[in-house]
Amino acid sequence: MFSTYQKLLILILFCTLTGCSNTFVQIGGMFKESVIGLPDDDITSVDIEKSPYASIHVKINNAHRSYVLLAFAEAPQTLPATNVSPQNMELKWVSSDFGMLVTRNGRLLKTLNLFDGNLLGINSKQPDPLTLGLHLNSTPLHWQSTIDWQPGYHINYEQRSTFSFVADETVIINDKPLNLKKFNEHIIVPSLDLEYDNQFWVDATNGAVMKSYQKIAPNLPYIEITLLKPYGFKDVK
Repeated sequence: MFSTYQKLLILILFCTLTGCSNTFVQIGGMFKESVIGLPDDDITSVDIEKSPYASIHVKINNAHRSYVLLAFAEAPQTLPATNVSPQNMELKWVSSDFGMLVTRNGRLLKTLNLFDGNLLGINSKQPDPLTLGLHLNSTPLHWQSTIDWQPGYHINYEQRSTFSFVADETVIINDKPLNLKKFNEHIIVPSLDLEYDNQFWVDATNGAVMKSYQKIAPNLPYIEITLLKPYGFKDVK
Protein backbone atom coordinates (compact mmCIF):
# COMPACT_ATOMS: atom_id res chain seq x y z
CA MET A 1 0.00 0.00 0.00
CA PHE A 2 1.19 3.52 -0.78
CA SER A 3 1.32 6.13 1.94
CA THR A 4 -0.48 9.44 1.50
CA TYR A 5 2.86 11.12 0.80
CA GLN A 6 3.83 8.50 -1.80
CA LYS A 7 0.46 8.84 -3.55
CA LEU A 8 0.86 12.61 -3.64
CA LEU A 9 4.28 12.21 -5.26
CA ILE A 10 2.79 9.81 -7.83
CA LEU A 11 0.11 12.36 -8.70
CA ILE A 12 2.68 15.13 -9.06
CA LEU A 13 4.73 12.88 -11.36
CA PHE A 14 1.60 12.00 -13.33
CA CYS A 15 0.78 15.67 -13.78
CA THR A 16 4.34 16.34 -14.94
CA LEU A 17 4.20 13.53 -17.50
CA THR A 18 0.77 14.53 -18.78
CA GLY A 19 1.65 18.17 -19.24
CA CYS A 20 0.76 20.32 -16.23
CA SER A 21 3.73 22.55 -16.93
CA ASN A 22 2.22 25.44 -18.89
CA THR A 23 -1.14 27.16 -18.30
CA PHE A 24 -2.82 25.56 -15.29
CA VAL A 25 -4.62 26.27 -12.05
CA GLN A 26 -3.72 24.44 -8.85
CA ILE A 27 -6.30 24.44 -6.09
CA GLY A 28 -4.45 25.35 -2.92
CA GLY A 29 -6.52 23.58 -0.27
CA MET A 30 -7.67 20.68 -2.42
CA PHE A 31 -5.24 18.04 -1.12
CA LYS A 32 -5.98 18.91 2.51
CA GLU A 33 -9.73 18.72 1.94
CA SER A 34 -9.41 15.42 0.05
CA VAL A 35 -7.20 13.81 2.69
CA ILE A 36 -9.59 14.80 5.47
CA GLY A 37 -12.39 13.28 3.43
CA LEU A 38 -15.89 14.40 2.63
CA PRO A 39 -18.43 11.54 2.90
CA ASP A 40 -20.77 11.67 -0.11
CA ASP A 41 -23.90 11.40 2.01
CA ASP A 42 -22.88 14.54 3.93
CA ILE A 43 -22.35 16.74 0.87
CA THR A 44 -25.39 18.85 0.09
CA SER A 45 -26.09 21.01 -2.94
CA VAL A 46 -25.49 24.02 -0.69
CA ASP A 47 -22.06 22.67 0.30
CA ILE A 48 -21.18 22.13 -3.35
CA GLU A 49 -22.23 25.64 -4.36
CA LYS A 50 -20.33 27.22 -1.46
CA SER A 51 -17.15 25.26 -2.20
CA PRO A 52 -14.48 27.26 -4.08
CA TYR A 53 -13.58 24.15 -6.09
CA ALA A 54 -15.01 22.76 -9.28
CA SER A 55 -16.30 19.24 -8.58
CA ILE A 56 -17.83 16.09 -10.02
CA HIS A 57 -19.48 12.91 -8.80
CA VAL A 58 -17.88 9.71 -10.08
CA LYS A 59 -19.28 6.19 -9.95
CA ILE A 60 -17.62 3.09 -11.42
CA ASN A 61 -20.07 0.24 -12.08
CA ASN A 62 -22.04 -0.31 -8.88
CA ALA A 63 -19.46 1.13 -6.50
CA HIS A 64 -20.27 3.96 -4.09
CA ARG A 65 -20.07 7.30 -5.85
CA SER A 66 -17.15 9.57 -5.04
CA TYR A 67 -16.99 13.33 -4.66
CA VAL A 68 -14.00 14.46 -6.71
CA LEU A 69 -12.38 17.89 -6.84
CA LEU A 70 -10.55 19.74 -9.58
CA ALA A 71 -6.78 19.79 -9.06
CA PHE A 72 -5.46 21.24 -12.33
CA ALA A 73 -6.82 22.84 -15.49
CA GLU A 74 -4.60 23.16 -18.54
CA ALA A 75 -5.07 24.73 -21.96
CA PRO A 76 -4.07 22.47 -24.87
CA GLN A 77 -0.69 23.53 -26.25
CA THR A 78 -1.95 23.25 -29.83
CA LEU A 79 -4.65 25.91 -29.35
CA PRO A 80 -3.98 29.63 -29.67
CA ALA A 81 -4.83 31.53 -26.51
CA THR A 82 -7.72 33.30 -28.23
CA ASN A 83 -9.48 29.95 -28.85
CA VAL A 84 -9.21 28.59 -25.31
CA SER A 85 -12.53 28.07 -23.50
CA PRO A 86 -13.64 26.02 -20.46
CA GLN A 87 -14.92 23.35 -22.88
CA ASN A 88 -11.50 22.62 -24.39
CA MET A 89 -9.44 22.76 -21.20
CA GLU A 90 -7.96 19.49 -19.92
CA LEU A 91 -9.23 19.07 -16.36
CA LYS A 92 -7.49 16.84 -13.84
CA TRP A 93 -9.71 15.64 -10.99
CA VAL A 94 -8.40 13.99 -7.80
CA SER A 95 -10.41 11.87 -5.36
CA SER A 96 -9.84 11.35 -1.64
CA ASP A 97 -8.15 7.99 -2.34
CA PHE A 98 -5.80 9.68 -4.85
CA GLY A 99 -7.38 8.35 -7.99
CA MET A 100 -7.17 10.79 -10.88
CA LEU A 101 -9.31 11.42 -13.95
CA VAL A 102 -8.42 13.67 -16.87
CA THR A 103 -11.34 15.00 -18.91
CA ARG A 104 -12.08 17.46 -21.70
CA ASN A 105 -15.72 18.62 -21.82
CA GLY A 106 -16.81 15.33 -20.29
CA ARG A 107 -14.60 13.07 -22.43
CA LEU A 108 -12.46 10.79 -20.27
CA LEU A 109 -8.89 11.07 -21.58
CA LYS A 110 -6.71 9.44 -18.90
CA THR A 111 -6.97 7.81 -15.47
CA LEU A 112 -4.56 6.98 -12.66
CA ASN A 113 -4.76 4.62 -9.69
CA LEU A 114 -8.09 2.96 -10.55
CA PHE A 115 -8.58 -0.54 -9.20
CA ASP A 116 -9.48 -2.43 -12.41
CA GLY A 117 -7.00 -0.73 -14.74
CA ASN A 118 -6.31 2.63 -16.31
CA LEU A 119 -6.88 4.54 -19.49
CA LEU A 120 -3.49 5.76 -20.69
CA GLY A 121 -4.74 8.04 -23.43
CA ILE A 122 -7.10 8.77 -26.30
CA ASN A 123 -5.64 10.50 -29.35
CA SER A 124 -7.03 11.74 -32.64
CA LYS A 125 -6.04 13.98 -35.53
CA GLN A 126 -9.68 15.06 -35.73
CA PRO A 127 -11.47 17.39 -33.27
CA ASP A 128 -13.60 15.52 -30.76
CA PRO A 129 -17.30 16.20 -31.48
CA LEU A 130 -17.78 16.63 -27.72
CA THR A 131 -15.34 19.54 -27.71
CA LEU A 132 -16.90 21.07 -30.82
CA GLY A 133 -20.33 20.78 -29.21
CA LEU A 134 -22.91 18.12 -29.99
CA HIS A 135 -25.64 20.75 -29.71
CA LEU A 136 -24.49 22.31 -33.00
CA ASN A 137 -25.83 21.08 -36.34
CA SER A 138 -22.39 21.72 -37.87
CA THR A 139 -20.61 19.23 -35.58
CA PRO A 140 -19.52 16.01 -37.36
CA LEU A 141 -21.20 12.87 -36.06
CA HIS A 142 -18.34 10.53 -37.01
CA TRP A 143 -14.95 10.45 -35.31
CA GLN A 144 -11.84 8.25 -35.39
CA SER A 145 -9.38 7.96 -32.53
CA THR A 146 -6.85 5.62 -30.97
CA ILE A 147 -6.86 4.36 -27.38
CA ASP A 148 -4.19 3.00 -25.00
CA TRP A 149 -4.92 1.25 -21.71
CA GLN A 150 -3.64 -1.15 -19.07
CA PRO A 151 -3.28 -3.79 -17.64
CA GLY A 152 -1.69 -5.51 -20.58
CA TYR A 153 0.05 -3.99 -23.56
CA HIS A 154 -2.91 -2.28 -25.25
CA ILE A 155 -1.48 0.51 -27.38
CA ASN A 156 -2.82 2.42 -30.37
CA TYR A 157 -6.08 0.53 -30.90
CA GLU A 158 -8.25 2.21 -33.53
CA GLN A 159 -11.75 3.31 -32.51
CA ARG A 160 -14.57 4.45 -34.80
CA SER A 161 -17.31 6.55 -33.20
CA THR A 162 -20.76 7.46 -34.47
CA PHE A 163 -22.86 9.96 -32.49
CA SER A 164 -26.64 10.12 -32.53
CA PHE A 165 -29.24 12.18 -30.70
CA VAL A 166 -31.41 10.09 -28.36
CA ALA A 167 -33.89 12.38 -26.63
CA ASP A 168 -34.42 15.49 -24.52
CA GLU A 169 -34.26 14.47 -20.86
CA THR A 170 -34.63 16.17 -17.49
CA VAL A 171 -31.70 15.31 -15.20
CA ILE A 172 -31.53 16.30 -11.53
CA ILE A 173 -28.10 17.68 -10.58
CA ASN A 174 -27.52 19.45 -7.26
CA ASP A 175 -31.26 19.22 -6.58
CA LYS A 176 -31.96 21.22 -9.76
CA PRO A 177 -33.80 19.84 -12.81
CA LEU A 178 -31.80 20.47 -15.98
CA ASN A 179 -33.23 20.06 -19.48
CA LEU A 180 -30.47 18.27 -21.37
CA LYS A 181 -29.99 16.60 -24.72
CA LYS A 182 -28.92 12.95 -24.52
CA PHE A 183 -26.53 11.67 -27.18
CA ASN A 184 -25.25 8.15 -27.81
CA GLU A 185 -21.73 7.39 -29.01
CA HIS A 186 -21.50 3.99 -30.69
CA ILE A 187 -17.88 2.80 -30.75
CA ILE A 188 -16.39 0.03 -32.87
CA VAL A 189 -12.92 -1.37 -32.15
CA PRO A 190 -12.21 -3.30 -35.40
CA SER A 191 -9.12 -5.22 -34.28
CA LEU A 192 -10.98 -6.64 -31.26
CA ASP A 193 -14.28 -7.18 -33.10
CA LEU A 194 -15.85 -5.25 -30.22
CA GLU A 195 -18.62 -2.65 -30.03
CA TYR A 196 -19.99 -0.62 -27.13
CA ASP A 197 -21.87 2.61 -26.38
CA ASN A 198 -21.23 5.74 -24.36
CA GLN A 199 -23.90 8.27 -23.37
CA PHE A 200 -23.56 12.02 -22.89
CA TRP A 201 -26.08 14.53 -21.53
CA VAL A 202 -25.40 17.94 -23.07
CA ASP A 203 -26.48 21.48 -22.25
CA ALA A 204 -28.32 22.69 -25.35
CA THR A 205 -27.17 26.31 -24.91
CA ASN A 206 -23.39 25.84 -24.81
CA GLY A 207 -22.65 22.15 -25.48
CA ALA A 208 -21.23 21.49 -22.00
CA VAL A 209 -21.40 17.82 -21.01
CA MET A 210 -23.22 17.74 -17.67
CA LYS A 211 -23.30 13.97 -17.26
CA SER A 212 -21.76 10.98 -19.01
CA TYR A 213 -21.71 7.21 -18.88
CA GLN A 214 -18.67 5.93 -20.73
CA LYS A 215 -16.46 2.88 -20.84
CA ILE A 216 -13.02 3.53 -19.37
CA ALA A 217 -11.47 1.27 -22.05
CA PRO A 218 -12.71 -1.68 -24.17
CA ASN A 219 -12.20 -4.32 -21.46
CA LEU A 220 -12.57 -2.06 -18.40
CA PRO A 221 -15.73 -1.01 -16.50
CA TYR A 222 -18.07 1.86 -17.22
CA ILE A 223 -17.70 5.14 -15.34
CA GLU A 224 -20.46 7.65 -14.62
CA ILE A 225 -19.39 11.28 -14.28
CA THR A 226 -21.76 14.05 -13.19
CA LEU A 227 -20.63 17.68 -13.29
CA LEU A 228 -21.58 19.29 -9.99
CA LYS A 229 -19.77 22.62 -10.16
CA PRO A 230 -18.16 23.55 -13.47
CA TYR A 231 -14.70 24.98 -13.99
CA GLY A 232 -14.50 28.59 -15.16
CA PHE A 233 -11.67 30.96 -15.94
CA LYS A 234 -12.44 32.89 -12.76
CA ASP A 235 -10.81 29.94 -10.93
CA VAL A 236 -7.39 30.66 -12.46
CA LYS A 237 -4.94 32.23 -10.05
